[in-house]
Amino acid sequence: MEFGHQGAPSPWHREFTNDRSFDPPYRPSMATYDYSLERRPADPTIPLRFSRENEALHSFARTVALPFTNKILNAPNPRKFSMPVFILFDRTTDLIDHIYHIQLKMALNTNNDPLMCKCFPISFSGPALNWFKNLTQGSIASFQDLCDKFISQYYGNKRLVKDVSSLFTMKHNEDEQLQAFLTRFNLVKSMVMECHPSTAVQAFKLAMTRGIPFHTSLVVNTPKTMDDLNERANGFVRLEEEKIANARKTSIISTEEKSKAKIRQKQALQRQTS
Repeated sequence: MEFGHQGAPSPWHREFTNDRSFDPPYRPSMATYDYSLERRPADPTIPLRFSRENEALHSFARTVALPFTNKILNAPNPRKFSMPVFILFDRTTDLIDHIYHIQLKMALNTNNDPLMCKCFPISFSGPALNWFKNLTQGSIASFQDLCDKFISQYYGNKRLVKDVSSLFTMKHNEDEQLQAFLTRFNLVKSMVMECHPSTAVQAFKLAMTRGIPFHTSLVVNTPKTMDDLNERANGFVRLEEEKIANARKTSIISTEEKSKAKIRQKQALQRQTS
């Protein structure tokens, strides 16, 4: 910059400074700047499309109607209510178990029927949520109505109820661990609606492999309930697990000894040949 004798800017500098049109834009180097971007016209329909789509979404949100009656929709919620976390129903779980899960989570508010109706659909996802959205407006007047429609829609997801005879057809495999058979037997027993405790114990005793220690214990002193049987089985399960662990240790030690023996044999042959 050139200055005069007294430090003031030169006349040509004042001229360019006063000229507001002198505002040179930043230009990158010729090697990197793409001048075709300046020649590419903007699409004038983009803002219009965005505005229409946005308006359509807002319109859809305003017109979606819940299938509850006005009595449910206008019912006030409790002042100190905290929404619980529900397991989502994805058509893979039993629908009766899912309803029971909702009632357990809402245990303190089960008497508040409108609140139960509003909270139940929060546990829907995927096809179940689409089914709920397509229900007729005002068609649900109570939590019982919602449960009835839910059961009618997903009746195929109802867990099959087994007969007591299914317990007597079970067999313990000789190579099956006791803990695995206990789990399998209790799972089938949970599907039997009515089963006397002594009947389940007898079915379990008949299913066990003859001659193993736990079967001998059941014959000598038969428990009265499945809870007593499971409690006694815990000791035998621990003994079985310890036996398996010891067998693995023995196998590992045997493998290591075999490897060491091969190494010693190889070294002996090398000394003989040298």
